[in-house]
Amino acid sequence: MEGERDPVKKIAQLVRAGAVLTAYTCPACGTVLVKLKTGELYCANCERAVVVVRSEEEAQQALEVVQLREVRRIIFDKILQLGREIERLSASEMLEHLRSMNLLLEVYERLSRIHAETVRQKAPH
Repeated sequence: MEGERDPVKKIAQLVRAGAVLTAYTCPACGTVLVKLKTGELYCANCERAVVVVRSEEEAQQALEVVQLREVRRIIFDKILQLGREIERLSASEMLEHLRSMNLLLEVYERLSRIHAETVRQKAPH
């Protein structure tokens, strides 16, 4: 789908890949949303996931989950970046990078636990 500009073509590609058309439309652009195999609702025009909520409380919870996911992604990217840089470092610089990576991994693990707990709480009992 890289470079594809027509949302109808993007939707068709997603459906061929197993997504399902829904009755929902994107609140930002009005394009029909598809439900991906992961269960996420997705806007092919905006190229982003969309969350349907019924209350302000659900909206706040959904926003927190999305923000946590984004922070986790940023931390993961930074861990990868530090890992790529290790090869060319002196021993003292490497030690500092490894300390930073260790702290980032701890934060990533905590965020992963919080995310997993949030998902468990939202799951039907």
